[in-house]
Amino acid sequence: MGTSRWFPTRGIIPSLGLFLASFALAQDVFITVDQFGYRPSSPKIAVLRSPEKGYDASLSYTPGTTMEVVDSATSKVVFSGSPIAFQEGTVDTASGDKIWWFDFSSVTTPGTYYVRDKSDNLKQSFYFRIKDDIYNDILKAAMRMMFYQRVGIAKEAKYAGKDWADAINHEQDKNARLFTDSTNASTERDVSGGWFDAGDFNKYTIWNGNYIEMLLRAYMEKPKAFTDDYNIPESGNGIPDILDEVKWGMDHLLRMQNADGSVLSVVDEDHTSPPSAAKGRSYYGAPNAMSAYSAAKAFALGSIVASKRSNTTYAATLKSAAEKAFKWAEAHPDSMFYNNKAEYGTKDLAAGQQEIDTNYTTGARFVVKVAADFAMYELTGDATYLKRFETSPDSLPLMRQYGSWALDQYRVNHCLLYILYLGYKDAKSETKSLINERFVNIFETSKYFANGLEHDGYRAYIRDYNWGSNSAKSSSGLLFKKMGNSNAAEDYLHYLHGVNPFGMVYLSNMGIYGASKSATLFYHGWFGENPAPGYVTGGANSRYTWADCCKQYDADNSAKGCGSASNNALCYAVSIPTSEPPEKMYSNINNGWPIDSWELTEPSLGYQTYYIRLISNFVQEKGVDIGEKIPSAIKKPVTTAKITPTIEASVSHNAILVTTSRESTVHVSIFDMHGNKVVSLQEKFTGNKRFSLEGLPQGYYIARITNEKATRNIPVAIR
Repeated sequence: MGTSRWFPTRGIIPSLGLFLASFALAQDVFITVDQFGYRPSSPKIAVLRSPEKGYDASLSYTPGTTMEVVDSATSKVVFSGSPIAFQEGTVDTASGDKIWWFDFSSVTTPGTYYVRDKSDNLKQSFYFRIKDDIYNDILKAAMRMMFYQRVGIAKEAKYAGKDWADAINHEQDKNARLFTDSTNASTERDVSGGWFDAGDFNKYTIWNGNYIEMLLRAYMEKPKAFTDDYNIPESGNGIPDILDEVKWGMDHLLRMQNADGSVLSVVDEDHTSPPSAAKGRSYYGAPNAMSAYSAAKAFALGSIVASKRSNTTYAATLKSAAEKAFKWAEAHPDSMFYNNKAEYGTKDLAAGQQEIDTNYTTGARFVVKVAADFAMYELTGDATYLKRFETSPDSLPLMRQYGSWALDQYRVNHCLLYILYLGYKDAKSETKSLINERFVNIFETSKYFANGLEHDGYRAYIRDYNWGSNSAKSSSGLLFKKMGNSNAAEDYLHYLHGVNPFGMVYLSNMGIYGASKSATLFYHGWFGENPAPGYVTGGANSRYTWADCCKQYDADNSAKGCGSASNNALCYAVSIPTSEPPEKMYSNINNGWPIDSWELTEPSLGYQTYYIRLISNFVQEKGVDIGEKIPSAIKKPVTTAKITPTIEASVSHNAILVTTSRESTVHVSIFDMHGNKVVSLQEKFTGNKRFSLEGLPQGYYIARITNEKATRNIPVAIR
């Protein structure tokens, strides 16, 4: 038996009335909104959908001529208007949906609302709020993901929550050995700290440098967006918690640096759930140039911020580390280290390949060098660090041609470097003119970005839905923000918050933050059915499929294919998206091989830090400026962030998973499709609880979950 997201919702049973109408909305969302809400001054556009292609094509919805915004507290209509057909009713290519836009931007009064169709009141959106600081707690949740990913620290329940608490993990990092000389005790060294990179527990220096850079850029751009009350161990110390988190990663990079300035490339961790149970030896890989360049930029930016915050000792340490790393990289620019490759004797050393090959992506190694150059320039004020870029700006695609591939979702980091350069006082006028010319030409001639917006029904255009598409959504939104188009940037945020074909928040377990439907599963070495909140999942991937072995069965399902009949059966363990429109190539799953769900749902600090930098532009600024300390009078006590009382529920593995934000009595009722109540359970708790559905006969059911504050109705399919 199992559950499936491909649950049909047509043919609602009249005897269940409004209850079943709510159930239909919970599963098949026809009116999509940002489930957290909107800022009063921001544009507010609900996206209405009628599926035409894909798994839900049997459903249909044609909006009436009038849509209404309803105040949930008073049930009064506060605004009404007509939906506008997207591209005159043509089907949106990426999603396979016919789409309408309903603009209710004139609603600015703080409160809680929903959108409904006047001609069919059963068609309603999820609730959302309008509030100036609507995204502040969401930023906190996203930043707290970094705390859950920390290596070498206990996740105490008072910080992590009892459902995600764990003892200290990977203490063996203090005695890691060189992988290629693993029996030599003299190679042991301390590589502790840092973060789990993604769903795996490994640590990759090049990428860690990128994550630290992204967090520090976010802070340097919007310091007042970040506060000291994220409920991590350092909260309340007078330092914005984003900087406490950065220091955790920075101190790890310092441990990875050798006396000659070189920086180790990778750390391989033992994998067991929970992480504290992983006791196998840790190993590290040899230095390489890209690790040194990436660490140099992180050290340099960290030194700048530490200096501005009057932490002169740490600033000096980081400046010295930056100069040494940069000098070593310049002396060894072509040094490379490939992990997890048998031909190099590194098979099984970490999973992802951290080395940037010269044939990988045009300009990829050049980009890392320039990012380090720019950070060193910002640290020292020495304009000679700009020469590499000024000498050959055409090493990046934007400078070579105007085709759409020159400015796409894979090269946003290139464009961010151009924008940085344009702001430097020592930048050459002729180079700046060339950059401006190229940007104008690209935005005028390319379907991507500015001209691409009109081609996307969900108002968040990217060209390709490939592995990590949600990162492309965040980075694209960030680039629009840097280019001065805040409205477009915020639309990308809305996509991740529920304005998408699934009507689902792409951050995990966000019910306690106000989301009615959010991702409840993702691929991770630690979390199973009940992941911690705030993780940005990978997103739709049009190239996703299960492992090739699934296609190689013998007629008798013998040992060929995936190796055995039992392995072959794993291919059909859950429903996976196949032959869907690109934007629907996603499923709420966390299965490993051969389902390979990491290609869809695995989180990554890369996705996370782009999202953090994007959303930080839209929070209400409650922090202090970059050079100021938080006065003791306004330090917040270390407590869990205040959240809207709510209840969240989802179905997974023959169970109802219920989350409630405060202690309350939760009632779980299961109805069959004739409206008969077949299960009735209740329990008083706070946090998370699993209600087993074992014993229910195969068939379709509706679960109604209620407490004193809210009601959730969700479908259940027992097979």
